[in-house]
Amino acid sequence: MNKTRVLLLIFLIMALSFLAKGCSFHPKTSLMILQYYLEKAVVDGELTAEIKGAAVNDGSTRLEYAEVEGNFYSQDGTLLATGFAKTIKELVFLILDPGDVWDFTITYPSALGDVHSSLNILQWDLKKDSSAARIIVKAENNGDVMLSFAEITGTFYDAADEELDSATATTTRLGVGEVWEFSIYCPAPNFEDVDHVTVEVTEVDYELEPAQVDHATAEVGTLRGRTIMP
Repeated sequence: MNKTRVLLLIFLIMALSFLAKGCSFHPKTSLMILQYYLEKAVVDGELTAEIKGAAVNDGSTRLEYAEVEGNFYSQDGTLLATGFAKTIKELVFLILDPGDVWDFTITYPSALGDVHSSLNILQWDLKKDSSAARIIVKAENNGDVMLSFAEITGTFYDAADEELDSATATTTRLGVGEVWEFSIYCPAPNFEDVDHVTVEVTEVDYELEPAQVDHATAEVGTLRGRTIMP
């Protein structure tokens, strides 16, 4: 056996050894949540709710950015709000080397904080028959807080683009990520003339009540790592 074949055989044995031990040639970027709990307290006369916990960099890369997503639920399971703990604050980054532990806090949003309330119309269709003209609508709460009130308006037009009439649909307590499906009927007596429609969100509102928070969950979000060079 010549020298080249011996070297190839040695390399093959080493490669098989790595695979047998479950080793990977790619560094592992990972964050593991060790524990978390919901804490409610009165601060300056105001009730607050926070998710506090600890996470460890259990990978083989240095984490230059990491986040944990927290979800706050009511007793009936409605998702009231979502929030994040991030390893960056005011442009200062917390670097997590392998084995480093990060103590994180996710605060239930307040009216004075950065609250994103939003209702997104996913789809709508105009349906007509001999008895009515209606718009079938599907919308989603794509914000980070429960909507205490939401209103969508449908406007009905004839073929000449003249407005025939409009109507609204409303709902309450629409949880984060929850989908709302409903119909808006044309109130005009000449509904058979409806040719096309428009649909728009006309009002959304929210109420942040920490007292409603009953339990919470936490999970790892976005991670960005860099291999540590020897």
